[in-house]
Amino acid sequence: MSLEQFKEKRKQWIHCFSGEDRHSIIKQIYNMVWNAAVFKVINEARRLATNNGQKQAKLNGMLHRFIDRCFFDSQLLAVRRLCDPHPFEGPKGVFSLISLINDMKQHVGLMTRANFFADEGLEYDIEVIRQKEGEYFREHTKNGSGALWIPNDVDSHSVEQRHNEIDALTNVNKDQRSPDDTVSPKIFNFLIEKVKLSTENIKLRVDQNVAHAASPQSRQYKNSDEISLTLNCLWESHKIICQVANFLDMYLLSRTSHIFLPTPQYDHLEFIDKPLVSSDQVELISNAWHEFHRETESWGSWGIMNLKEEMVTHAQAKQ
Repeated sequence: MSLEQFKEKRKQWIHCFSGEDRHSIIKQIYNMVWNAAVFKVINEARRLATNNGQKQAKLNGMLHRFIDRCFFDSQLLAVRRLCDPHPFEGPKGVFSLISLINDMKQHVGLMTRANFFADEGLEYDIEVIRQKEGEYFREHTKNGSGALWIPNDVDSHSVEQRHNEIDALTNVNKDQRSPDDTVSPKIFNFLIEKVKLSTENIKLRVDQNVAHAASPQSRQYKNSDEISLTLNCLWESHKIICQVANFLDMYLLSRTSHIFLPTPQYDHLEFIDKPLVSSDQVELISNAWHEFHRETESWGSWGIMNLKEEMVTHAQAKQ
């Protein structure tokens, strides 16, 4: 019965981690890392612009401040989402790295050596697989075969490697292996702590200044105004999140190792050397600005007469 429970749980974990849902953990990470790469390209372009022999780079301040502000807010939110501690099941469930690790920790009793081997279709007994491998070699040598491809069902190396991995995960010596060996909960505790240490300042900054507009008193209570976040802090949190995510998938979930920056399937630098608009179109850009300015001015004229009219209309609509 525990094997069936393990298989069902593992399917849920893999769905949370790398399923087709738009909020799967791996999709969140890919998007976060991709945006970080784009920002690095923009920063490199800025560096080149300041080294072109001019005293000051000819960059539009409004546009680049907007890029910086949106980049940092979106990246901090991305990290915060991946560290959300809410469970991934239930009406308030979330797909996050921390929620996944917590659920795996809660069901660690299902993560036995025997269950891993059974679910992965591996022969548990190394001696049996070595015997099959030897028979396979002898048969093909007898038939005069040259180079050989070893099928998974007779590959003793993959079985030995998996046993060694589970030895490390369960903290069991090779000569003391048992089908009931269980992954150590300390591993999950360490992974959670590793992620939290690299992201706790980001979480506090997001909670106080991005997701919520905290009052001065609240910010003072949490000392969030004293937190200084640099690009290095952000890249460090990215690195830790990717390390932990890859570890989980490689050794406990789908046995997949990831390259976290997706390879573009198009020319992602096409037209990067072109300006947004030509000089003769700047006036059109200015017109768009002033048109929106006039619209926002009208919002400030909404007053008590408008309030009364809309309250009457609203009451009539509810009847």
